[in-house]
Amino acid sequence: MADGNHTHAPIVGSGVSTRILLLVVAALALIGAACGDSDDSGDTPSGPLTVEEVVDRSPDGVVTVNGFLLVDESGPRLCAAILESFPPQCGEPAIFLVDLDVSSVGNTQSEQGVVWREDVTLTVQQVDDRTYRVVQG
Repeated sequence: MADGNHTHAPIVGSGVSTRILLLVVAALALIGAACGDSDDSGDTPSGPLTVEEVVDRSPDGVVTVNGFLLVDESGPRLCAAILESFPPQCGEPAIFLVDLDVSSVGNTQSEQGVVWREDVTLTVQQVDDRTYRVVQG
């Protein structure tokens, strides 16, 4: 190289190869971010339990559950579904509720002695097999 003719080796990472590398890094970062939000413990759900989950697990302590509220001659229940009769009937599984102030629920419908509302979330604690005390409505 003493003769003054300098040849340069190509710069690694320039041009197309840099773009591909950046795309791969970006894709891996997105995948890592999506996977990083998961909770592998399986102990604590991220939101309210369904009625089915409460019945299957019989959880100790206070839990939040979401379902369809139905109050009829059997008493207040949180149902997995509301059957499409009129007035509606409770679709199983269901849990019975004690200490529920129905007037505090709001936006209920009532017909022929039956009170109901879809999409109700309550905080409850198990009393016995299928009966739960409402801690917070």
